[in-house]
Amino acid sequence: MQSIKKLWNEWEIQFLVLLSFTLQTFLFFSGSLRRRSKNMLLNFIIWTAYLGADLVAVYALGFLSRHEDTTTGSGTLRGVHQLAFFWAPFLLIHLGGQDTITAFAIEDNNLWLRHLLNLIVQVTLAIYVFWKSIDQYSYQLTAPGIFVSITGIIKYGERTMALMYGNLTNMSGILQKMKNTSDSNTTENVDEVRRLEQADDVGYLGIVSFALISAPGVRELFAGHTLHQMEVDQRDVLTSTIHEAHMPKLLEVELDLMYDDIYTKALVIRTKSGIILRCLSQISMVVAFVLFLVSNHHGYSRADVAITYVLFAGAFVLEACAAFMLLMSPWTWSWLKTRRFCGLAHLCTALLSSSIARSEGRPLWSNSMGQYNFLSYVGCEKSRLSKLVKRVARMTASLVGANEGKLLLWLSKLLDTEHVEVDKTTMESVIQTVYKSHGESTISLGDAQHWPNIGPFLKGLLPDFGASLGYGIVCFHLFTEVHLRNYQLTNNVSHLITACRNLSNYMLYLLVARPEMLPVSGTTRPTLKLFLDDIARENWDRQSLGVGDQLVLHRARFLVLKKLGLSSEPEACRETLEEILSVWTRLLVYSAGKSRAAVHASGLSTGGELITFAWLLMAHHKLGDVGQRNAFLLPGAD
Repeated sequence: MQSIKKLWNEWEIQFLVLLSFTLQTFLFFSGSLRRRSKNMLLNFIIWTAYLGADLVAVYALGFLSRHEDTTTGSGTLRGVHQLAFFWAPFLLIHLGGQDTITAFAIEDNNLWLRHLLNLIVQVTLAIYVFWKSIDQYSYQLTAPGIFVSITGIIKYGERTMALMYGNLTNMSGILQKMKNTSDSNTTENVDEVRRLEQADDVGYLGIVSFALISAPGVRELFAGHTLHQMEVDQRDVLTSTIHEAHMPKLLEVELDLMYDDIYTKALVIRTKSGIILRCLSQISMVVAFVLFLVSNHHGYSRADVAITYVLFAGAFVLEACAAFMLLMSPWTWSWLKTRRFCGLAHLCTALLSSSIARSEGRPLWSNSMGQYNFLSYVGCEKSRLSKLVKRVARMTASLVGANEGKLLLWLSKLLDTEHVEVDKTTMESVIQTVYKSHGESTISLGDAQHWPNIGPFLKGLLPDFGASLGYGIVCFHLFTEVHLRNYQLTNNVSHLITACRNLSNYMLYLLVARPEMLPVSGTTRPTLKLFLDDIARENWDRQSLGVGDQLVLHRARFLVLKKLGLSSEPEACRETLEEILSVWTRLLVYSAGKSRAAVHASGLSTGGELITFAWLLMAHHKLGDVGQRNAFLLPGAD
């Protein structure tokens, strides 16, 4: 044990520095993965690395500041590991973060002033550590250390500026810079953009061109501004007529650019000052490396010299990768093309085109929608693990007198929530609903002539929607689940059944897991308790999953029909499925129109949500609360 402790004491600082570098490398290559992933494990790992990277770097700086004269092994830390104090400026570079991830969550941007204070404190600490280490043994490291410190201060400053720009309430000057950039960058693409109004295949570059022009308006939407509050030219661009065939990919590109603005250093690098500072930091790093290379390494540990070279090499590799990503940026492509830098523009076009070719078959977001079914809540899970865990939780709650229902809902959300791919039928239904509603003042479910098959059911359900959207969603979800059991999967209706079930489960998922994205108040469980607990009492102690499913569905059918005063369900036919799909789509569109911009910005960091697509699509068509002179009323309201 003593030997292990001695070994740790001798190599602790090397381990900390290499761990800090490893975490930064991991964040660089994994930071942008979460925009296309709903994987909870991946997000947890990235979150751990994001927090751990700062923690390790700050701890290493503190270790160096307190241990310069501490005995380690056969001498002081300064005597044994003289290069250790030269690594302090490298830790500043690590604290500056990576281009692919500056904020993990939207709240990080709101706390940019705290990061500014951290910048001042930690830069002061790093300079103190480096200054205290200068003596007759390490004077030759003074010059390269100064240049590495310059790079570290610039990188840390970039991160703080990115957080400030990513704060959606910090709009002064930023929107105008984006507007000027997009206007100048896309002058030659106007003809190509106009073709988006037609059904022609304009190509991905034409869609990207329009997305660059609309970017300032999209950012204003995410900042909580309405179309009325925008400048006229921004509003005109955002509400331009776009053929529905191009709209899905256009929305993807706009949200992808928005993700870069909020969660990466993209906004900083697109400014003239940002480019100058980035070039200065790279030049300083090259000068520092050359000075270190020609310095006398006699007396330094080979391991310490090797670690120093690893830090230099790693910094150069990450900078090269960052420059490559910058060349692949749509903004760089448009900027070079406008200024007729033919060689670089051609290279950038090739890189962008290759990236686009890969993304044609792979969406720019997670392309998934959460699923939560009422059977999970009442105890008819498909997963035996979920049933076992909740059975143990019920027994434990009854013994300790805890709130059993609250505990079970939390466990059910954790164990029973899943994600499925957004099918083509669902996406087309959302787009067509919004396009058909363009120019209307309301989107309502109250006109029974549009619903010949489920009209009587909706007539009884509309008062519940008016009083509580959450309760209406639960009730219609039960009706949908019961009704879909009457169908046999065939090629003619299988896509409709899938779309109806996915949308029904998705709306219940939003109500249970993401209620902030819906226009509902209060907590979720009381809403579920009003209806589902009556069904749950019939089935908590059932052992057979199949029998339990049937009993719960029979109970749900009885309660739904009894509540609405109906004697039978609608006829099981294709037309009924189309009506159910249309109702769920309208509920999604209504909820999107009433949602807040901040929750959509927050959702971009976890793969995005289908409701965010609907919200942005509605803004393009002047619908929803952000729309222009369009009241978006509750279903059945006057």
